[in-house]
Amino acid sequence: MDYRKLRSFLALADTLHFARAAAAVNLTQPALSQHIQALEQQWGVKLFARDKRKVSLTREGALLLGEVQQTVQRVEHLQDTIKQVAAGRRGMLRIGYVGTSMLEPALVKIIRAFRRDFPQIALQPVEYSVNQQLSLLESGDLDIGILRGPLPERRQISRQILHQTSLCAVLADDHALAQQACVSLADLAAEPLILQEDPEGIGLGGAVLNLYAAARQIPASVLRARDVATAVDLAALGLGVTFIPHAPERFLRQDVALLPLAQQDVTTALYLCWKTGAANPEIRRFAGYAQSHYGEEPAA
Repeated sequence: MDYRKLRSFLALADTLHFARAAAAVNLTQPALSQHIQALEQQWGVKLFARDKRKVSLTREGALLLGEVQQTVQRVEHLQDTIKQVAAGRRGMLRIGYVGTSMLEPALVKIIRAFRRDFPQIALQPVEYSVNQQLSLLESGDLDIGILRGPLPERRQISRQILHQTSLCAVLADDHALAQQACVSLADLAAEPLILQEDPEGIGLGGAVLNLYAAARQIPASVLRARDVATAVDLAALGLGVTFIPHAPERFLRQDVALLPLAQQDVTTALYLCWKTGAANPEIRRFAGYAQSHYGEEPAA
């Protein structure tokens, strides 16, 4: 399948204008038209409806658009990888991470040490949600995922625990409980729970709900936040309580209080995940390095 023709299809789908699409891919308008016609003949479907006034995607064209976008992205990723290899960078790792992972000093140490010891391996970190990472790992579009547990059991994804740390409550610094040495869920019974939008039972949101269930407590109400940073912002406004992994207070806003929980055994685990049987040899190198230097006991 001709990559140039696929790019022509995407350009026309984006602009719905032959002249602008041709300019976007550095072709003449007749050459672009030939690319589109060739794809339509090869695939046996009409991709665009054309008349003198406008161009529009057909139903078939719209259905194929997402697949073509993914194919082009993978080809472009391959081209980037080839350039990296030709430039002397012999490996590359696409690493996804959840926002709370950057609160973990252990993870920062792993990344820094790995870059120091393996400078020939390029790391490409991007923040994704738990669900996004699981999907990208399964499709092979992500090499390593750094996710907060609990996680669903998936046979095609291998995992190991990087680090376990205690959960802490976050309240506004002028809250009546802010000066206590620690708090219990009973102390927080009247507080709205500010919860990030993780899928049910997964990630930090799942860990917090499991915490309430284990204590047989029900939040007064639940306020959903887009991510952990937003949840902490809302707690700073005095709108309720949120929970994060224990972190140095210098990582947080100055107008919140970080309070340990009275239940000493309440922990949250940070996992390193990868696709089982993935071909990239650098995945096992990174996982083994992290485990030997900083990891906890492997997950069952």
